[in-house]
Amino acid sequence: MKLKMSFGDIRWWFWFVTFCFIVAALVGWSPAYYIIIGISAFQVLFFLVQEKSLVAFPVQIRIVYFLWTLFGLWTGGRFWFYLLLLLGTIMVTFFGRCVIALMLKTMPWNKNREMRLN
Repeated sequence: MKLKMSFGDIRWWFWFVTFCFIVAALVGWSPAYYIIIGISAFQVLFFLVQEKSLVAFPVQIRIVYFLWTLFGLWTGGRFWFYLLLLLGTIMVTFFGRCVIALMLKTMPWNKNREMRLN
């Protein structure tokens, strides 16, 4: 796999900042969980405005990611859920690969859609 970082793209920075806060959360800074939830909610809104459709593929990805971040509200299990979230965020931030996108592509309503992160 080849590193793929887009420093000039605001969407890449959303993922990178989220990555940084996930690391902070996992090392013990609890407020980071709430910041991650906020960034993810903002991404949903950002892409919804940009795509003008809830069913647009990039919006679907952000909705699923946002829902996953809500596990940060559950103190008993958030570490393990966010550890998985960290792995997925590393893949999308540094390699341009998204597990959520691969999963969503298999859904019946997405069979004929172009798979894209942005």
